[in-house]
This record gives sequence, C-alpha cells and structure tokens, in this order.
Amino acid sequence: MTPSLTWLTAPDEVGADLRAELTTCWRDVVNAGGAVGFAQQLPVTDAVVRPVLDATVEAPGARLLVARADGAVAGWLVLSTNAEPVFAHWAWVKRVQTSVTHRGSGVARALMTEVARAARDDLGLDWLRIEVRGGAGLEPFYEQFGWQVVGAWPSGVAVTPDDRRDEVLMALPLR
Repeated sequence: MTPSLTWLTAPDEVGADLRAELTTCWRDVVNAGGAVGFAQQLPVTDAVVRPVLDATVEAPGARLLVARADGAVAGWLVLSTNAEPVFAHWAWVKRVQTSVTHRGSGVARALMTEVARAARDDLGLDWLRIEVRGGAGLEPFYEQFGWQVVGAWPSGVAVTPDDRRDEVLMALPLR
C-alpha cells in the first residue's frame, strides 16, 4: 500500500477534523506503547494529547507531514526548521508515528523517505536530526534510512521515575 502524503506548513491548514484525527492517532500510538511522549501519563486521553498536538502544530517552523490510507490518517511526523541563520541548514524530525491499524504497511517508510526528500530538495537542508528513546529498539529502524547515532543524553528520558533511558541522538546527512 502506498499512502497519500500531504505537507501542511501553516497552522490554519490543520483544521478541526484533522486535529481530531491526529489526536486519536497519537493517543492510540502512545497507549499501544509507542515512544512518542506521555510515558508517565499512561493511559492518555484526548484531553491530555490535544493541547500538546495544538502546540506542536502551531510551533514556529513546524511542517506537518500526514500520511493517509483508506481515507484515514495512517501516520504523521513533524519537521521543525530553524529560524536562526546559524542553524538554518538543519531541522528536527519529531513525533514520527504510524497509526496502530496501519503498522507494517509501509507508512513509516513513506514518511521517512518523503521527509528526507523534502528537507534536501525543497528546503535545501544539509542535515536532519532526531532524538529517540533508548531501549525501545528504534535505532535499527532509522539506520535503514541512513540515519546515524551521533551521541546520547544519558538517562535523558524518564519513562517512569524508576526507568530512565538514554535519549539517543541521530542525524541524517542529506548532502
């Protein structure tokens, strides 16, 4: 299955219906064990996720990539660019997620391929950065797309008060 992909580059492009779909996706991914935030608030509800989604969509420099399949949100991510000239050659990839019902269908591959293409070809960026939760087995997924582990913040993520994980720093060279 090849999902349809849409870039949304301004908060007003993300209407109420889409925000509700993104909130549902994020809630379900977190509650299924996805490493995309809210670790100490499980299970999460829409009331917890929605304000964070709104802040994410409305953040300066945020570009939302939405994958749709079968008429529904199948996954999404955020590409956050930098306004400061000394950092304008790279961007952050954040909140990468595939809906629970579309896992294993190629949605994540489509998202990761498109974010790299758009960052390089459309925005002229040199690098992408991402932070992933250590101990979740995410590094091999990103490495298949050319991402490299470049460091870690030891015990940077408190999944629970007694479960601290490294925040693994990864980079993707685009040039």
